[in-house]
Amino acid sequence: MSHSRSIHLARLGGLLLASAAGLLACGEERSTGAADPRPQAEDARDPRLAEARLALEDGFPDAAWTLLDQIGGGDIETGLLRARAALLEGDAVGALREVEAVRSDGAGAELFATEVEILAALDRLVSAREILREAYTRVGRVPALERARGVVLLRTPGGAVEALAALEGAYAGRPRPAFIGFPLAQARLLVGREKLSGDPQAALHLARLARSFDATHPDYRELEAEALSAAMRFEQALEIYASLEADGHGFGETPALLHQKLATSLLLEGDREGATGQYLRARELGLNDEGLGFGSEVLEEAATRRIDEGIALFGQQRFDPAAEAFAEALTLSPENLEARNHLGVVRFQLEDYAGAARAWNELLQKAGEAAVALPDPVHLNLARAWHLAGKVEKAREVLSDYLDREPDGRWSEATRDLLARLELEEAAR
Repeated sequence: MSHSRSIHLARLGGLLLASAAGLLACGEERSTGAADPRPQAEDARDPRLAEARLALEDGFPDAAWTLLDQIGGGDIETGLLRARAALLEGDAVGALREVEAVRSDGAGAELFATEVEILAALDRLVSAREILREAYTRVGRVPALERARGVVLLRTPGGAVEALAALEGAYAGRPRPAFIGFPLAQARLLVGREKLSGDPQAALHLARLARSFDATHPDYRELEAEALSAAMRFEQALEIYASLEADGHGFGETPALLHQKLATSLLLEGDREGATGQYLRARELGLNDEGLGFGSEVLEEAATRRIDEGIALFGQQRFDPAAEAFAEALTLSPENLEARNHLGVVRFQLEDYAGAARAWNELLQKAGEAAVALPDPVHLNLARAWHLAGKVEKAREVLSDYLDREPDGRWSEATRDLLARLELEEAAR
């Protein structure tokens, strides 16, 4: 009988363990950890059985069904692979039915192990343990049963360390059993998380071993990043987080905090410029001044230095680099009114009147929000900039707004004079 089924990319191990660890495979990075060997094709009597087995391990039940239907027959190995294909498609009842169909042909270790793992996937752990005990009595502690025990332990709260020992012991000094890759990687993930705070190097080793099974898995990559961070290898951790974020995964303020930690580390090494860049990146990612702590002072000091450099350049009539210096100061300190005013002045000098107007308009807005009284008639400069940029109506609006707010203000007379000249100019056209 042929089977028409869609291809599912979830691994069999994922179906067995997803509710315990919440993991799916995705991503694109290759680990430096040593890879576990894959099962060898020669293990199966019919090479198509080996191909079907590998298709199931890689999460392709459709390809496995095609091969299994070609093979036909009903021996134990074929039936158990059919059971795993059914489970991979989410048909646990069908999987158990396939196991029952071949039970009369014998009761070997792989049959017991497959049944135990299916029951574990259904969270029927009591039944799974009962069958496992019976299997040990009948066939001993063979690798397939140790693999099944590891799967059950992974579904058991607090069982990760013991699960890892069982799964690693399942093929110590032997060829790797089939279907052990994903649960072994999951065990390494869970144990690695437990070791993060006390032994980050061990956690890093386990993360890279997990990634040797699937370098693209986001949780394995995240564990590696967490371990690198715990080992104060912040730059490498940030590279992994950046890769994960490029794949659509979010980590809240974690990357921002890592940039802050990296900045502090660079400060301690005497690299103030590098630290400034990292504090700036932390703020761009969402850390406010309170979150930045001392980093906010570092950014303000850097902004002040750039303002001083810009003023010196302006005095030398080097207007383009002066404009760059003031713009950089604003990047470092977006609320800095002095830098914004200087940027308007140098833009005006460069005859970039629209750019000058934008700078001065933002200056007036921010000064108003902060209730800061400006010492210079910025609104007059803004009106002149709009006028020279060909935006006469905007210039008149700026002047009228000032007179509405401060009819008897310090610069009200100069404001009325400029407004009158603009109106006369408009009337003469």
